[in-house]
Amino acid sequence: MSVGTPTQGLSVPWGILRSVRKLRNAQSRDGCAIGCDHARTDDSRLPWSSDGAYGGWGGGAYHGTDADSDRRPVVFVHGNQRDACDWAPHASFFLQRGYTGDDLWAITFREGTSTHESMAEQLDDFVRNVTSHTQTDAVDIVGHSLGVTGLRYWLASRGRFGWIDTFVGLAGANHGTVLSTWCAETGFQGGAYGSSEFLRSDYNEIPGHPLASLNADETPGDIDYYTLRGTDDTLFWRCPDSPVLEGATNVELETDHDGVRRDQRAIEHVFKWVSGTHPYNIQHQVAVP
Repeated sequence: MSVGTPTQGLSVPWGILRSVRKLRNAQSRDGCAIGCDHARTDDSRLPWSSDGAYGGWGGGAYHGTDADSDRRPVVFVHGNQRDACDWAPHASFFLQRGYTGDDLWAITFREGTSTHESMAEQLDDFVRNVTSHTQTDAVDIVGHSLGVTGLRYWLASRGRFGWIDTFVGLAGANHGTVLSTWCAETGFQGGAYGSSEFLRSDYNEIPGHPLASLNADETPGDIDYYTLRGTDDTLFWRCPDSPVLEGATNVELETDHDGVRRDQRAIEHVFKWVSGTHPYNIQHQVAVP
């Protein structure tokens, strides 16, 4: 199902232009929202070497907790021109509710704007290392924005459905965006929009388009799928239902594109979905290490 609309004769709203400026500003900080000193391929916060393939954080040593846990690890995946620092609030929230350091992991892709194939390559190595380090068979995955379709492409292209128990997609362009179609039509595909061709909203009109192949089965495998989208997300101008996946539990919040990730209500939804428990169950309240 394609949810986009033709772009001819349409003017792009100021909200979208502001989003473009934010992406350009993010590029100047190498994709880090807080402007930290960690390079994108810095693996010093991981218990293994990535050999310069990617960065990120995770594990008991990084979080300062014991390694023992009876929970599935959670892997957080950032969006366009962002990095693993986006997920620090989630780590804090989860640590206060019974998760340990070996349960919480976040990747930083080598490039601020990655192709879907590049994301798949890096995710395959990252998740394999997480399961090896934690001696688990499966993980839960949480992606935001570009990271959502990156995760879906990784699962489909590598056949890794058996590696995943729960999939959470936050503001993912699962059916493309009108903005990406406009970028492709106008030739504005460099820099932060290097991957926009994959996310065209008119993908069903293009023979062999990869997003059409990905959406032939929107929720494959024995996986619990959840999506969250914002009512004020300008990225989904004229295609507000793009984040929805057929066969998933699809929820909407009154917030914008980044709010779908960082809003307290969003974090509570993510915790409930991956843990299977209420975030304010008193039995899970512990002191932060």
